[in-house]
Parts: sequence; structure tokens; C-alpha cells
Amino acid sequence: MRALHVLFKPNSSPLKPTSSFSKSDVSSPQPFFTGTINPPETHFISLIHSSKTTQQLQQIHAQIILHNLSSNTRLLTQFISSCSLHKSVDYALSISKQCADLNLFLFNALIRALAENRRFESSISHFVLMLRMCIRPDRLTMPYVLKSIAAIVECELGRVVHGGILKMGLEFDSFVRVSLVDMYVKFELLGDALQLFDESPERNKLGSILLWNVLINGCCKMGDLRKATELFETMPDRNAGSWNSLINGFMRNGEVDRARELFDRMPEKNVVSWTTVVTGFSQNGHHEKALSMFFQMLEMGVKPNDLTLVSALSACAKVGALEAGARIHNYLSRSGFVLNRAIGTALVDMYAKCGNIESAIWVFDMTKEKDLRTWSVMIWGWAIHGFFQQALQYFEKMKLEGVDPDGVVFLAILTACLHSGQVDKGLSFFDSMRFDYSIEPTMKHYALIVDLLGRAGRLDEALRFIQRLTKILRWPNLHQRGSFSLSRSILEAMSFCRNMYAG
Repeated sequence: MRALHVLFKPNSSPLKPTSSFSKSDVSSPQPFFTGTINPPETHFISLIHSSKTTQQLQQIHAQIILHNLSSNTRLLTQFISSCSLHKSVDYALSISKQCADLNLFLFNALIRALAENRRFESSISHFVLMLRMCIRPDRLTMPYVLKSIAAIVECELGRVVHGGILKMGLEFDSFVRVSLVDMYVKFELLGDALQLFDESPERNKLGSILLWNVLINGCCKMGDLRKATELFETMPDRNAGSWNSLINGFMRNGEVDRARELFDRMPEKNVVSWTTVVTGFSQNGHHEKALSMFFQMLEMGVKPNDLTLVSALSACAKVGALEAGARIHNYLSRSGFVLNRAIGTALVDMYAKCGNIESAIWVFDMTKEKDLRTWSVMIWGWAIHGFFQQALQYFEKMKLEGVDPDGVVFLAILTACLHSGQVDKGLSFFDSMRFDYSIEPTMKHYALIVDLLGRAGRLDEALRFIQRLTKILRWPNLHQRGSFSLSRSILEAMSFCRNMYAG
């Protein structure tokens, strides 16, 4: 990204504004007829906007080529935006490479598409290319460039681009100003964000809510709730996002009572407000309150979103509230919710931890899109109920599906081995985790191996493992590594060994 330092220098080549479209674009559109006459570009734009899949876009693109409109930058700009919506950004890039007349509007569409599809470095690279081609960015370019820079946490680059914005006179545009504040918030440079905010002439206008909300959210994330509250109380106007940001800040800081008090003061609550409270209570260990708020939300006629349902089901799993979990399952079935990956995984986890393994299996089988976590919670379900063979079977199925295990899955398998007394299998899985998958064992993995050997009475092996482990991890420092379970397992095994030898 050194090129940006040069490109923003005062003595570099002047950036030229581009016209909206090429000459071929501004010619009078021809009326739409079948046969050899070209359809007007407005017809193709309508087709592009109504497309539902990437395949439909490809068919439209073929027709654009057949009608000799492939160099029409107005069409290509709309096409790239639709590709972004369909998560087909590579297709958009391939089309842009065939365009001989890249202009401001095409670059804006590309930079935005790449940023929205989390291709942040590519988004910045296209911004650099744009500057090298002496195409002057505008107020619609910079927010997505700043978003990309913030996402990869390139502080120096962010300051360079900020300097370029000042030189181009874009710093007082409201979209650019909000994006700059948001970037410094994500860099955790709250002082810079506050300075930009204080220098914003529009901050006291009624239309500046987004600027205030970004800063309040930043203060909450940095743990400065005093400043966040001060901003909240002094802002000229508030919307639901203002209230939700501060409520979430209190929840994240463990101040659940203040969060609930603020929630009760809200004039109008939306689904995000309810979800923030349900999730906040659950994450702070107040699972019964989380469930109470969830069912109160339903009584108020507010339809939950996926995150609300996942948080409520998680609360059920934590306290073993099978009846409440089944009620939520019935609700989402009646209300037409799709059993997607997130909801399916949460249901499997809830049923498994509440002891209803049969329902967990049924939901697992009904969940079509499974990821590592879906498999993990099902394997854990088998493990905690002592079904070693089933846990092993699902572990092998997972690998056949092309999903590689992680450390959490190996914890589940080792737990299944522990509950079923499968010592050799457990040791084999422990070695496989390290050597086949290059997963570094955690304290919990070590504790399970010690427990496994100790319970099986394999005292010599347990002692040798403990001796190797205490040398590697340095016994006096174990408590500093969050290893209470390991220390306890070692002490129990050592005590068991001493008792056996004494006998």
C-alpha cells in the first residue's frame, strides 16, 4: 500500500474527474423490439434488478454481449452491483477486466462489491488502481475504502487515506465523516474518533443520529460507558439504534440492571432491542431472565429473528429447560422459520444438553446445511450421554463429509472415551489430534488424558504422563494458565496412584 503515500502527495499527477458514462452510453436508447433491433439499456437494467440467481445474471450477460452492449458502463455498473448481492464477486471482477473504459462509477461499484463481500484487500487494491489511473474518488468511494481499511486494521494506511480525503475536500461529507469516525473506533483510537466528532459542524443537527450512534457504540466497545452515557444524554435526537447501542454496552460490561432500566425507558422497542436484552441476560448467566424476556417478547407480538431464537435456545441448554426449549421449537415450526444451520445447531445443542437425545438426532438429520459446530454439538450429545460408538460413528461421518475436526470436537471424543473406559482409543485420538491435524492440546485435553489413565488404573503411564507434563508446563505456573481442571485431574490421579502403591 506504499503507492497511496505517493499518490496522495501534492506534487503527484492531478486526479481527473470522469464523465458519468462513455459516449456509447449516452446515445438515445432504441425502442424495444424483438428481432435484430437492440433492446434499450433500461430493459436490461430492469432484468438485472429482477434477477434472483447468478445463473440468471449469466444469461442476461450473454444477451448483453449478443446485443453489443458489453461496453455500456451504465449496464456494467448495475451488473456488478447485482453480482455483489448474489455473492458472485469473482464473476463481477471477470467482467470488469474485459471493460476497456473503467470510470468512476465502475470503480465505485467494484470497491463497494468487494468491501461488502469481505474482500477488503482487493477493495483497497482497486482503490489504488483507480488513483493510478488518475480517476478522482468521490463521496461514494471513500466510505467503502475506509470500511476495508478498518476491517484489516491498517492504522497507518487509514491515516494516509484520511490525509487524502482532506486534500480532496471530502472531509465534511456526512457519509465520509461517519466512516472516518467508525474507522478510528475500530482501530480503538477513541481520542481520534472524538476529535473528528467534535470538529463535525453537523453533529448538533437532527439528521446526525448515525454519527452519534457510531461514537456511542465505539465508547461502549472500549468500555467507556461514562462517555457513552454522556453522549447519549446530550444527543439532539435518538433512534432505536441509539438505545440499543447503550443497552448492549451495559450488557457487555455486566451491568444488567442498568441495561434493563434503559430498556424499560425505551419509547419504541424493535426486534434488535429485545434480542440485545435476551442475548445480554443469557451471556451474563441470567438464563431464566433471558427466557422470561423472550416469552414476553412473543406476548408483545414482536417476531424474533434467528439470533433471538439461538440466544433463547442457548439459555434453555444452560439450565436444562427442556419444556421451554420444546415450546420455542414448536413456535419456530408454526411460524415458518427455516431450519437453517444456526437454528438447527442451537436446537441440537439444547435437546442434547437437556437429555432428549432422540429429538437432538431428529433435528440433526433435518438440518440440511451442517457446519463444524453442528457436528460438534451432536458428537458432544452422544459423548455426555455415554454413547461412545455413536460419537465415534458421527465423528467418522463428519470427516467423510469433508469437515475437519477442531480441538472442541476432540474434547468431545476424548470425553466419550473417558465415559466408556476406551483408554487406548482415547490415547490414539490424542495423538491423531496433534500429529494428523496439528492441533495444539489445551489444558482440558491434558486433563482428560490424565483422568482417562487414572480411572483405568494405568498408574505407571499416568505417572509418566504427569511427569512429562509438569516439565513441559512447569507445575508451579499451572494455576496461571487457567488449568484448574488439569491440576485437579493430576492431583486425583497422583492420590489414586499413592493409595494403590500404599496398599
